[in-house]
Amino acid sequence: MVGYQISTQNALGAHLARLAVRPDVQGQGGGTALVSDLISRVLRKRLPRLTVNTQSNNHASLALYRKMGFVPTGERYPVFVYALSESVE
Repeated sequence: MVGYQISTQNALGAHLARLAVRPDVQGQGGGTALVSDLISRVLRKRLPRLTVNTQSNNHASLALYRKMGFVPTGERYPVFVYALSESVE
């Protein structure tokens, strides 16, 4: 397996929840192919939009999503952590 995507959908549209490509083949079009396929599926279902979120320092993902036509909304989401040891703050 080279990579995978996990997405969800509801009445508001679809959401790309996870995109992963094996490190040794990154930069060779796998992510583009997976996102392109998802966009095609969303269009066929006539859903109104497709969303994705990623970390602001994940430059590879940001570049891919921008290349694919996604535009930032400026929204920010909280991140929660469950500390399993005292070293996690």
